[in-house]
Amino acid sequence: MANDPGQAPDTEPAADVEDETFDWAAYYRHTLGREPRPLFTKGVAALREARLGPGQAIEIGFGDGTETLALLAAGWRVLAIDPTPDAAEVLRSRVPAHVAGNLEIRTVPAEDADLPPFDLIYAGYALSFLEPTAFHRFWAAVRRRLRRGGLIVVNIFGVRDTWADDPTMTFLDVDAVQRLVDGMEVVTIDEEDADGDSFIGPKHWHVYDIVARRPMKGAV
Repeated sequence: MANDPGQAPDTEPAADVEDETFDWAAYYRHTLGREPRPLFTKGVAALREARLGPGQAIEIGFGDGTETLALLAAGWRVLAIDPTPDAAEVLRSRVPAHVAGNLEIRTVPAEDADLPPFDLIYAGYALSFLEPTAFHRFWAAVRRRLRRGGLIVVNIFGVRDTWADDPTMTFLDVDAVQRLVDGMEVVTIDEEDADGDSFIGPKHWHVYDIVARRPMKGAV
């Protein structure tokens, strides 16, 4: 089932987000007050179905902090990782005092983060901004550190995305996406392949939404 291309991608930045000229402050102002992304909503539904209670969560590329705040409100401990200092400033300003002790913020690239054992990882429109070698190194760490019964809730850009010719990013076909979750219990892999909007204007979105669970028993 495809996502509604008007719901989430219209707030995403351009592929050159590492460029020093990109106005992250303007981007975060643009996205403040939004609803949690559809991918996150799928993850929350999967948590309920699995009866997985609050534990250790990780968010990669937390941006304006909407999903991190929702996890904190639900009782999760959250490690929030984003390489952009502006993101940390925005998130700190939004965290209620009574849950601040459950939040750790690291301003580092995802591939450089030392991940603790965790029960949930969420990454919305973030992981494909890793170059391929860094992406696969990071994914191997995710698989190692995910606790049994824990959930992966992420999306990855597909090979028909407008930005797919950028060698500094990661784009996968459906077979490669399936290999990412080999041995896991797949809750859903939803594909979006449609024209839509971005923060800088129209583009074609090819995105795989992945929700998968590490089995309670057996090797992964």
